Amino acid sequence: MTPPRTAEVAVPIPLRTPLHYAVSADLDARALPGTRVLVPLGRRRVVGYVVARDTPPPPGVALVPLAAVLDDALPTFAPALLEFLAWMTRYYRAAPGEVFRSAHPAGTNVRGVPALRITSAGRAAAPAGVVGAALERLRAADGPTHLDALDPTPSPSQVARMVREGWVERLEIVEPPRVEVRTEDAWRAVSPAPTAPRGPGGKPLKRDVIHAWMVGRGAVPASALREAFPHCRPHLQSLVEEGAVVREALEVLRDPFFGAAVPRDARPTLTAGQRAAVDAIIAGDGYRAFLLHGETGSGKTEVYLHAIEAMLARGRGALVLVPEIALTPQLVRRFRARLGDALAVVHSGLADGARFDQWRRLRRGEVKVAIGARSGVFAPVADLGLIIVDEEHDPSFKQGDGVRYHGRDMALVRGHLEGARVVLGSATPSLESTRNVEQGKLIRLNLRGRPTGGALPPVELVDLRLTARAPDDHWFLSPPLRDALAETLARGEQSILFLNRRGFSSFVQCSTCGHALECDQCAVSLTFHRARRQLRCHYCDAARPLPPTCPACHRKSLELLGRGTERVEEALTTLFPEARVARLDRDTASGRKLEALLGAMRDRRIDVLVGTQMVTKGHDFPDVTLVGVLDADASLNFPDFRAGERTFQLMTQVAGRAGRGQRAGRVLVQTHDPAHPCLLAIRDHDHAAFCGYELTNRRLTGFPPFTHAVALRVDGRDAGRVETLARRVAAVLQRAGAGQDGTRLRGPAPAPLGLLRGRTRWAMLLTATRRDALHRLLAALEAADPQAPDTRLVVDIDPYDFL
Repeated sequence: MTPPRTAEVAVPIPLRTPLHYAVSADLDARALPGTRVLVPLGRRRVVGYVVARDTPPPPGVALVPLAAVLDDALPTFAPALLEFLAWMTRYYRAAPGEVFRSAHPAGTNVRGVPALRITSAGRAAAPAGVVGAALERLRAADGPTHLDALDPTPSPSQVARMVREGWVERLEIVEPPRVEVRTEDAWRAVSPAPTAPRGPGGKPLKRDVIHAWMVGRGAVPASALREAFPHCRPHLQSLVEEGAVVREALEVLRDPFFGAAVPRDARPTLTAGQRAAVDAIIAGDGYRAFLLHGETGSGKTEVYLHAIEAMLARGRGALVLVPEIALTPQLVRRFRARLGDALAVVHSGLADGARFDQWRRLRRGEVKVAIGARSGVFAPVADLGLIIVDEEHDPSFKQGDGVRYHGRDMALVRGHLEGARVVLGSATPSLESTRNVEQGKLIRLNLRGRPTGGALPPVELVDLRLTARAPDDHWFLSPPLRDALAETLARGEQSILFLNRRGFSSFVQCSTCGHALECDQCAVSLTFHRARRQLRCHYCDAARPLPPTCPACHRKSLELLGRGTERVEEALTTLFPEARVARLDRDTASGRKLEALLGAMRDRRIDVLVGTQMVTKGHDFPDVTLVGVLDADASLNFPDFRAGERTFQLMTQVAGRAGRGQRAGRVLVQTHDPAHPCLLAIRDHDHAAFCGYELTNRRLTGFPPFTHAVALRVDGRDAGRVETLARRVAAVLQRAGAGQDGTRLRGPAPAPLGLLRGRTRWAMLLTATRRDALHRLLAALEAADPQAPDTRLVVDIDPYDFL
C-alpha cells in the first residue's frame, strides 16, 4: 500500500514541533516546502507554513487533510530562507510557527473567525434578553455571522446555551487578509488601430485616436489615460465592446519613499583604506565575515556602496541592516542617490501595505537590494551575495519579545548558509565582535581618518563637582556648555545636545512628604510630558493627568524634578531666544515627521538639535561643530554588566557627529566621575584601551563574550506563585547539572524591574563556556516543564536586557 502524501506544517501557536497533515492529490503539486497553507486546528482553521514533505507522522496519529494552498505562484519562502528559519527555530528553541510568522509580512494572511448560524429550531425560538436579540439578528442575517457582529454580543455561556438548545451551530468564517495587493484599472490594446478615418466628414473617431495612442504601450493605467484624454471612459467602453481593448487590473505599488525624489550623486574616488576594504570584501566566492572598524566619519557607507555595486555586477543581491528606523531614511536617501530606486525598504515604520509591496518585489526578483531594520534579516533577497550590518554594536538589533533573535547574529548565520559575504560595520564594535576577531571568526578591516581630511573632535570632560552651578532653573546646562553653545551660534554653526531621557521631568515628587508619583503597574517613576500635560510610564505607556495635589498628603507641593529632552528644549529656547531649536526623540519622530526633521537639520533650518539616542546613530550633518552630552553618569550606573560598553558606544557615536565637514568640531561631556576608565577612553578616542579594560573585567566575572548566556524570567500577577516557579526552575537546572561543566546559575532573585505591567518578575542568569552545555540544560528544563497558574517563563538566549 502506498503511504499517504504528507506535509509537516508549522502553525502559529506555541508548539515546539510542526504538525503532520495529509495532502490530497489535487494539492500535492502545489504544497511545496515554504508554501502557506490553510489547515484545520481544533475547531478553527489557521494559516501554516509547509516545512517538509512526506516525512513519517508520529505513530498512531490520524491525519487530517490540508484545507487549501494559499500561494499561487512562488512559495512564500524560498529553500534558502526556509533552511535559515529552521536553523533559527532550533537555536532559539522557539515555536516554528511563530518564527515563520515573524518572517512574513503582517496582515497578509487569511483569518478564521468564530461565527454562528441559526437553525430551524432557532428560527422558532423566542427567548428573552441578549439571547433573544442574538437570535433575531441571526434570523435577519440568514447566514453565518461573526460573533462581534451581534449587538449585544452574547457571553460564552450564552453561546453555549444556544448551541445546547439546538438553536445555532458553530461555524468559522475565513476572512480575507487585512492587507492585499493594491490594483488600478488598466486597459491594453489587443489589435491594431484603424488607419482610415471612421468619423463624420472623414475625421477620425475619438476612440480611434485613443486606440492608436495605446498601441504598443502595454497595460495603460486609468490615471495615465485620464491625463492624456480627459473624459475617455465612454470611448474605452466602446473599444472594449469592439474587442480592440481589454480591461485588466494593474498592480500599484505603495510608495515607501513618501514621494520624495533624490538626485543622483557622483561616485567618489575611494581612499586607500576604503579601496583595500572593498577589495577584501569582494575577493573570491563563498562565505566570509568581516568586522569593518572605522572611526566616525571614516567613510564606511561608501565601502558598503562599492561592495554592493560589485555584487550587483555579478548578478547577486545585497541586504543592508540598520539598527533604528530613524537611520533608515538617511541611508535610503544615500543609496537611492547611488543605485536609483531599484531597492526595497523593509521596516516597521512603513504601513503594512507598503511593506507587503516591498516584500513581493524582492520575492519576485524585481529588485536585488533591501534596506531594513532588525526584521530585514528575513527579507527574501534572491541569490544573496552580501549582507551588511551597520552599527553592528547597537542593542536594538536584539528582539525584545516574541522570538528573541539577534539581527546581527542571524545575519552571520544566514550569510553562512547562503554562501554570502557578511560585513559588520561600526566605529565602536561590540565586545562580542572584538572577541570573534581574536578567535578568527571575523576578519578585521580598519578605516582610519576621515575622507574630508578632518580630525576627530577633541572631547572635554566637564567635571560637574568643580563647575559652578548656573543661578537659574536650567542647572543641567553647565556654564562651559552654555558658553560653547553661544560661540557656536555666533559662528552660524549647528549643535547637538544628547540626553537619553525623553519627556519634561523624569520624576514628580512632593516637597512636603517626599512621595514620588509611580506607575500603578510598573515599579518605575512616571515621567511628566509638558506638551501633552500628562504623566506617562515609559514601560507600559500608561498615562494620566498631573494631579493638582499630592496623592499622599493632599498638599499642593508637587515638584517637577529631573530633566528630559522636553525640558532641555524649553531651557534652550529661554537662554537662546534667537536660536532655532528642535527635538528628536520617540515623541517627535515617526514616518514623515522624522524625514522632515532630518531634512530641516540637513538644510540648516535648525541651529540646536536636542535628542535621545536617536541623535547618536549615523547621522551626517557637516555643519554640526558642537556636541554636548548632558549626563554621562546615568548610563554608566545602570544595573547591567554591559553598562560601560553601552556608555562608551553611545558617547563615542554622538561625539562623532561633530566636525564631519570642513570645520573642526568640539565635544563637551558633563559628568561627576571624570576619572572613570570608560570616560577617559572616550576622551582619548581610545577604543583599544576601553576593550582591554572591559574585557579583563568580563573574563574575571565570567560574563559574555567569555561565556554564553541565557536569561530566564518568570512573571505573573501573584507574587508568591512567581517566586515559587522561579525557585522550581532553578531546582530543575541544578538537578540537571547547572554549576558543573563550566556552567553557572546566578539567581533566582527579584528582577531589577520587579513589577512590569502589573506582573511581578523574578530572574536568573545561566552562563556556560560552551553552547552545547547551555542547550543540554535547557532541554532538561523543557522536559520537566515546570509550571504555575497564571505565570509565564521566558527563556532569552543571548540576552541584552537584564531589567
